[in-house]
Amino acid sequence: MDFEIFEDKMWMPIHTKPRSEKKLQRFCESFNMISYVPLRLKARSKGTRIVHSYLPMFPGYAFACLDDEEKSRISTSNAIVRFIRLSRDQEKSLVEELKSIRILEELQGTQEIFVCPEIVPGLEVVIKSGPLRGLTGLVENRKGIHRIIVNVEMICQSVVMEMDSSDLEIVY
Repeated sequence: MDFEIFEDKMWMPIHTKPRSEKKLQRFCESFNMISYVPLRLKARSKGTRIVHSYLPMFPGYAFACLDDEEKSRISTSNAIVRFIRLSRDQEKSLVEELKSIRILEELQGTQEIFVCPEIVPGLEVVIKSGPLRGLTGLVENRKGIHRIIVNVEMICQSVVMEMDSSDLEIVY
């Protein structure tokens, strides 16, 4: 896929309804509109066999390059929550990021890809798995790429522990 920048069209993220990313992409394809939904390979075991499926890398989001007429047409797809407006400078950054995402998407055959929200100090998180599942804490420090230190408050005390970022969920 080419991520060209056009003078009369603009690349933009589109916030979709739940589980509607692929539906929106099919709608765009049916009207020859340029769209992109990055997918990640998910493998899960079902009994004695492994089932592979492709899920959106960013649930709830798709990307499209649209002019005003196409934007109006895509609004009739019943898959869109809202368009995210960008400036021309932001569009250039988005296109560069989409190119990088496309490269990562192509590498899935050799490596598993995990998509995690950025976890930064001061962020409130919930532990998703393990013996402390359900407890909330604050991210105190980022250590390396996959490890963070979480401050969990129990009985007015703090416990500091290392947790894998995949075991955490951001509290919104």
